[in-house]
Amino acid sequence: MKCLLCNNHETKEIYTYRLPQHYQENRKFFPNIKIQTCQECKISYCSNTERSNLDNYYKSIYEDKPKIKNRFKEFNSRFFSQILFYINHVRLNENIKVLEVGPNILGILPTLKIFQKKVSYYYYDQIVLEHDHKEMFKLGDYFDPLKSELPKVDLIWMSHCLEHIFPSDLKDMLNAYYKALNKGGKIFVEIPNDIMDKTFKIPHTLFFEKEGLIKLFEKFNFKIIALSEINDVQNSNIEDNIATETSKKNNKKTFANKIYLFFQRFLPDTFVKKYAFKHFILN
Repeated sequence: MKCLLCNNHETKEIYTYRLPQHYQENRKFFPNIKIQTCQECKISYCSNTERSNLDNYYKSIYEDKPKIKNRFKEFNSRFFSQILFYINHVRLNENIKVLEVGPNILGILPTLKIFQKKVSYYYYDQIVLEHDHKEMFKLGDYFDPLKSELPKVDLIWMSHCLEHIFPSDLKDMLNAYYKALNKGGKIFVEIPNDIMDKTFKIPHTLFFEKEGLIKLFEKFNFKIIALSEINDVQNSNIEDNIATETSKKNNKKTFANKIYLFFQRFLPDTFVKKYAFKHFILN
């Protein structure tokens, strides 16, 4: 089978999807799906599913999804750590225009506003975000690289989104994103390391080795500014260790700290968030 991306090299079926937790629902939308790997591209992808299967799957999981009120959504651990990584390498411009693909129920906007107040925010997702922000525009349920028109933006944000893209759209999508960026514009991507962790799960459709990810973006004229890997020890007990250490710290809370935690529920959000911000940075 020819590679979907380079179209020059044969692919092999090296990896297989693991049995999903919600097996009946996933089997309904993704029957007998397979993963093909190109040794030249260093990219693996789902080779035998339809775009409609992906669309219907996401519609099913978004149905009757409960609304969650979160006083501290700015400090969501995923997005907060991403922003800290980003601003450590790139300066945030004033009046920044941002396109986020697949923010789900939260996205980067609340955290970004901590560091940048003037933001024009565009997004694609099947749900409607409910942030209190005037310059926020939903462009559609999903981005079709051959039909959708993108605004010119300074930053494109893809947090755990790239691995969900329909494989045959990948090349046209990256080409469209590159053209949508203003001069000096940036794209931020974070993906799970499914290949190293051997966690091939539905509905992920693309799986990247580090070399393949770099080659892919350089192929579309992007310049790599920064690259980082976390939790790269296969089958490590890192999450168990974090939980254990957190439990130890919680047991050592001072009396004053316990008093604060009790009374914080009655304090203004702005005061509590300043404390949370300081605590997050120190730790």
